Amino acid sequence: MKKQLFAAVVGAALAFPLFAQAEGFYAGANVGRSEFKASVDGQGSEKENKTGYKAYAGYDFTPNFGAEAGYVNFGKVKLYAEDASAHLKSSAFYVAATGTLPLNEQFSLFGKAGVTQNRAKISFNNDYFDFSGSKNKTAAMFGIGAAYHFDKKLSLVAEYENFGKILDVDGGNLKADLLSIGLRYKF
Repeated sequence: MKKQLFAAVVGAALAFPLFAQAEGFYAGANVGRSEFKASVDGQGSEKENKTGYKAYAGYDFTPNFGAEAGYVNFGKVKLYAEDASAHLKSSAFYVAATGTLPLNEQFSLFGKAGVTQNRAKISFNNDYFDFSGSKNKTAAMFGIGAAYHFDKKLSLVAEYENFGKILDVDGGNLKADLLSIGLRYKF
């Protein structure tokens, strides 16, 4: 995952001069609350909140339609029981189509729908068993949000995104979403 993040950062840095010349491109970063919801068949469900963040870039083909790609880090979850512990780190790469509804010069609403590649790194141990590994899961994602435009270039955005199941194992699954606020810059 570090190699993929490094490649994305280097690619963005190399493409930055192109963005400066191309109208319609934007980039942004958000931070907020990620929520994990674990469901186990016959056992119910449990929720855990952590700090999550995301970095993204996109292109508006028209004032109403565009595309966006990004990286999300949902944070780390640590669970402890009497004789066992589990640790989970999760992240996602996504690509989505976007739709924007300008309300006036300062405000707009937006939505997105796409596909996400979720990754979960898991370690579990107790007195009898140790397990460590990672799982990838492709899922549909959607999001809604609002933007306040300080000017034509800089906006404050608030959004909710649902990334679907990030982990699906026999008898249970783990879902993730992100409620975040951040800044978006249009080139």
